[in-house]
Amino acid sequence: MDIRLIRLLPRSDATARRAAAKLPVSLFDTADLPYPERFAAWRESIGVFLEVGLVRAGDEEHYDAWAESYLLDDLILSRCAASATKFDRRPLRVAHDSIDHYMIQVLVRGTIDMTLGRHALSFPTGQVILFDLADTMDTVNSTFDLVSVIIPRRRLAPLLARPDSLNGAAVDPTSATGRLVSTYTLSLYQSAPQLSPTEASAAATALVELMALAFNGVGQPGGDVSESLAKAELLRVQGFIRAHLAAPDLGPDMIAAALGISRARLYRLFAPVGGIAEHIREQRLRRCLTDPVSAKQAHRQVAEIAYAWGFSDPTHFARAFKQRFGRTPSEVRRAATPLARRDRPSVDPRVGDRLHEDWLAGLG
Repeated sequence: MDIRLIRLLPRSDATARRAAAKLPVSLFDTADLPYPERFAAWRESIGVFLEVGLVRAGDEEHYDAWAESYLLDDLILSRCAASATKFDRRPLRVAHDSIDHYMIQVLVRGTIDMTLGRHALSFPTGQVILFDLADTMDTVNSTFDLVSVIIPRRRLAPLLARPDSLNGAAVDPTSATGRLVSTYTLSLYQSAPQLSPTEASAAATALVELMALAFNGVGQPGGDVSESLAKAELLRVQGFIRAHLAAPDLGPDMIAAALGISRARLYRLFAPVGGIAEHIREQRLRRCLTDPVSAKQAHRQVAEIAYAWGFSDPTHFARAFKQRFGRTPSEVRRAATPLARRDRPSVDPRVGDRLHEDWLAGLG
């Protein structure tokens, strides 16, 4: 079966498009490499934040990949096409790179199958899908073409009613909001070379707000004024929790007293996201995943870090951590050391550049 890509632009036209762009642009294309070398080049490039694998043995003999990315303010907007590929972010990767951005993809061609815990999700062509890079990821893409936008968590999370429970969420492409998101994202990619930095900044802000509108409506058809007020109240409580995550007495009583909300109201607000206690526990576990591999925390014992984030019982913490991430905290810390020492491969001029890797690292 021929799974080679139909490129949107010949290499010469893509280079000209880059030269005319007013924004930072990055091009990656395996077309000038022999087929056996293409998958390895793609794996090295995407490996800055995703592990990449072949779907079938022998696929490297006809593998192909192409990507064009623009830096819009502090968003990375990309058009990417590749042969069938496995992508994943495992707990060790999440802990090591501390990348916690959102990656939202408009699937122009192909399908994506995702394993999320015990659930299997399938996304057809046309879907708008959110991947939370602070969480684990396990997907299989058929030969695909998509537009992707990577948004720093600090920009999108404050606008989301459920900022930490949207991994694998998808917007209905037939809904008015779904059509609006798809059309705007695709149009923004097409217009990117002509945008000035000032125009790009305004367009990026509009895109972030549009994504928040779309994903705040996932699983919540219709809606009314009371629902909007509940979302705003939930965002307020989540902000308080983030600010006081290390407080030993953080819980419904403390939050209710500080914000003037009844305990019953808190329980109702957090029922759709698993409950308020589960939300606090999840936020603390995520900090216990990233802190042990941080150079700034290297001098601290794992038990000390866990205690600082509200886990007073080491046995309970170890059990909860392994259940959530599949490894013990000590295993994560030990495994991260050799991972951190991996050298970044040099750029092969035949594939263009890999500026997008530096952009991703610098989003903050």
